[in-house]
Amino acid sequence: MSQCGDAILINGRFLMQPVTGVQRVARELVAEMDRLRGAGETPLHLALACEQNADVSGLGLRHIPVERRGGASGHAWEQFVLPRMAAGRRLLCLGNTVPLASALGRQRLSVMIHDVSYLSLPQAYSLRYRAAHGALLPVMLRGADTVFTVCDTEAERLRRLHRGARVVALQNGAWIRDRVERVDHGERERMVLYVGSLSRRKNVERVIEVAQYLAREDGVRTVLVGGGNEILAPIRARVASDVESMIDFIGQVPDLETLAGYYRRAGCLLFPSLYEASPLPPVEAMSLGCPVVASAIPSITERCGSAALYCDPHDSTDILAAVRRVLYNREQADALRHAGFERAARYSWRDQARGLLAAMTRS
Repeated sequence: MSQCGDAILINGRFLMQPVTGVQRVARELVAEMDRLRGAGETPLHLALACEQNADVSGLGLRHIPVERRGGASGHAWEQFVLPRMAAGRRLLCLGNTVPLASALGRQRLSVMIHDVSYLSLPQAYSLRYRAAHGALLPVMLRGADTVFTVCDTEAERLRRLHRGARVVALQNGAWIRDRVERVDHGERERMVLYVGSLSRRKNVERVIEVAQYLAREDGVRTVLVGGGNEILAPIRARVASDVESMIDFIGQVPDLETLAGYYRRAGCLLFPSLYEASPLPPVEAMSLGCPVVASAIPSITERCGSAALYCDPHDSTDILAAVRRVLYNREQADALRHAGFERAARYSWRDQARGLLAAMTRS
C-alpha cells in the first residue's frame, strides 16, 4: 500500500468492544467506506488495523484490506501497537479515543468524538472514565487535523473548547443499509420500549419511574434494552415488587434483526435522554414504524425534527402524559409513524461515510 498522504489506516479497536452506539457507528461507516471504495468514489487508500483475533466477518469487507497485529490487547494495543502499524499513514479513529503518541507526535490523525457528555453530566460516569477522557480530549482537539462529530450542537461545543480545531459535523445514519420499512406491521402491543444504556445520562431512572406508573395504572408493559458497564456510575432506581413482572430488563441485544422485532411490536419508543449528540434509537424506531417520545433537548430536536412527540426529561408527569398520548391516540400515533418514515429517510450511513472521506480528501 502507498505510504503517501492518501493512505489511511482505520483504528479497528471497536471490533474488540461490546457493540453499543459508538461501535455500531464505526461498523456501519467502515462497511459503507468499503462499498464506496469499491465503487471508485474515493481516491483514498484505506486499510483496517485490528488485533489478531478480531472478527471482521460482519463488516462484509471486499475492498478494504485488513491488517492484523498482536502483542497487546485493548487500550494497550491502541496506544502502543497501532501507531507502529500506521507507519506514515494517517490514522482514522472512529471511537472517541486515539493513541497519545500519534496525537502528540507528527503522525496525521483524524478522530470522531461522538459527544462530551461527561463534561455536562459527570455524575453519570465513573471517576476513572472522566479523568481519562478529560485528559485526552484537549490532546485530541489539538493534535487531530480533522475532528468529526455527529451533530451541529456538538460541533459548536467542541469549537468552543478549542478554537483552532477543524470540526466537521456529520449526522449518523439510521437503520441497516439505510432501510426504511414503509409498511404496517399490524396492531402493536401495549408495550413501551426503551433502548439505550442503563445510565443516568440516558435518564433511565425516570424511565423506570414512568414504567411503574404505566404498570400500576394502565397495565402497560415496559421493555428496557441495554445494559451498564464499568464506565457508567450505577443507577439508583429500584423496581417495586408489585410491578416487577411488567418491567423487563433484557440486556444488550446485539442481533439487529432481534432488535427490529421489538421496534415493530412496541406501542412507542421512550427516549427521554438528558444528553445526546446523534442518537440511533429514535431514528431506528422511525425506520421501522415505531412512534417516538423523546426529550426536548437541542440535539434530539435537531435529529428528530417534527417526527417525535417531545417531553420535558426532568418531569416524570410530562413524560408519562406524552407516552399516554401516543398509546391511546391512534391519530397521534399514525401521524408520528408517517412523519418518522420521512425523517428516517433523510439519514444515510452512505452519505455520512461520503462526507467523512470527502473531508479527509480535502485536508
